[in-house]
Amino acid sequence: MPLSTEKPLVPQGPQLIAPAARRLVYGSLLLGYLCTLLPWPQGMLWLVPDFALVVLLYWVIHAPHLAGLGLAMALGLVTDATLGGLMGQHALSYTITVFLVIHLRRRLENFEVSGRALHLAPIFLGQQALFLILGLVFRLPDADWRYLVAGLSAVLCWIPLARLFDRLTGWTNEMHIEPAAK
Repeated sequence: MPLSTEKPLVPQGPQLIAPAARRLVYGSLLLGYLCTLLPWPQGMLWLVPDFALVVLLYWVIHAPHLAGLGLAMALGLVTDATLGGLMGQHALSYTITVFLVIHLRRRLENFEVSGRALHLAPIFLGQQALFLILGLVFRLPDADWRYLVAGLSAVLCWIPLARLFDRLTGWTNEMHIEPAAK
């Protein structure tokens, strides 16, 4: 019986390399958090993606044992405290977003980077919408509908960041199957 050249159900070969290092995961989260805190021009704030959330979602998909709901809540509370907004606004939106991604993680693993970006687009937009709704409910002065565009820019930011992290970790979605010798 000839061997099948179809993609195996269980990862093999290079995908079984050791999981991502804690230093890489937490270092990249810190870098994403610091990028979120950069002094962006006031007129362009509505275009700036939430870098910390983009990095967090990458690690929720690829290293769920290191990034989960607790980390999302903690990162959100630190972001809320640092930015001086409504306490719990980032924490709630991060936690709900991570919960959705954890729920869809197995499906997302089967797609290339651009396919994952398409699947994450409604989640990024939903996170921004929840953030906006909380701002409107509590009558925050900086709640503006234009901030929904930041969800789209997060999707565009996802693609190069995911490719960079894929390269750093050696993770790839393509399987190279050697033909069997006869």
